This record gives sequence, C-alpha cells and structure tokens, in this order.
Amino acid sequence: MTKFLIMFCMVIASAMMLISLSSVADETDVAGKPEKVSVEEKEYVPKSEAELKKILTPLQFNVTQKEATERAFQNTYWDNKRKGTYRCIVCDRELFSSDTKYKSGTGWPSFYKPIKKENVGFKSDRYLIYTRTEVHCSRCNAHLGHVFDDGPKPTGKRYCMNSAALKFVESVQSNSSNSAKAKDK
Repeated sequence: MTKFLIMFCMVIASAMMLISLSSVADETDVAGKPEKVSVEEKEYVPKSEAELKKILTPLQFNVTQKEATERAFQNTYWDNKRKGTYRCIVCDRELFSSDTKYKSGTGWPSFYKPIKKENVGFKSDRYLIYTRTEVHCSRCNAHLGHVFDDGPKPTGKRYCMNSAALKFVESVQSNSSNSAKAKDK
C-alpha cells in the first residue's frame, strides 16, 4: 500500500509540473497578435568555463553558471525604466522587452512575458521544501531566474530575473527622446 501511495504521489506531482510548465507562456506577442518568425540569430558557439570566467564578472558567472541569486534592490536593472531589450549576458539572445517589465516590489527586474517563448527554457528547481520553476536561456542554458504564477495580466506570470544574467540594450527611439528632453532643459 505504501509503495502504491508513493507512486501515485509521484505521478500526480509530475502531471502538475507538466501542466504548470505548459502554461508558462502563450503563442502571442505583447500586443496579442501571433508572433512572427524573426530573422535567424547568429550562431552561438558555447564557451568553456575558463572563457566564461574571463568575460563575466564573478557575480555574472555565479548567477548564470552556478544558479546563484543576486541581492534584491542592489542590482543593476530592478528599477530601470528606460525603453529597450534585455538580452542574455552570455550569448546575447533577446529575452525580454521593457514593454513587459513591471514593478513587482521584489527588488529584481520582473517581466510578465519573454519576447519569444522559445528563447527561454524551464526546469524544476527544488528550494528548501517547495518546488519552483527555474528560467534559463534556451540557447546557452544560462540561469536567469524563476517564474511564478503571481504576475499581472495578460499572462499572470512573474518572470523574476537576475540583473547579472542580463544585458540591457536601450532602444534608439528611447535615446533620441532622452536627447530631445535634455535639449529642452
């Protein structure tokens, strides 16, 4: 009987995990339109651990390669309000847009949706006594953060990311509007 209960619990837990992972992102872009296939990204050649240690800061390396977490409210992008794109610090893949960033109050940059669902991957992450869903770059497998089911509409998701795993590229339009504002002052 005990073996049966253990097997039953494992099957239920696996089914629940699959259901939660399948609901992480939908097939539409931010405006609710079907996503368009973009031009191909340049090929990524994986780097060795030694190469990564040369190009990343110790914090970036620990976050992306060792699944560490940076401190809340003491990171680069938690309060960034500029328009642009957040890319993977390791392979430069586009991950999130400032259009989907919102103030979550957690002290980390939070988004309700990735630019493309296929640009991020997911896996279960057991932390203390509960299971979370880890988010990683689908191209280089860099750890980015976690996704939770307490975000805003339209997805209800909170992609809670580590700034150390991201590189922000400000949009040209944002740069020109900031220049115009500076000239007005």
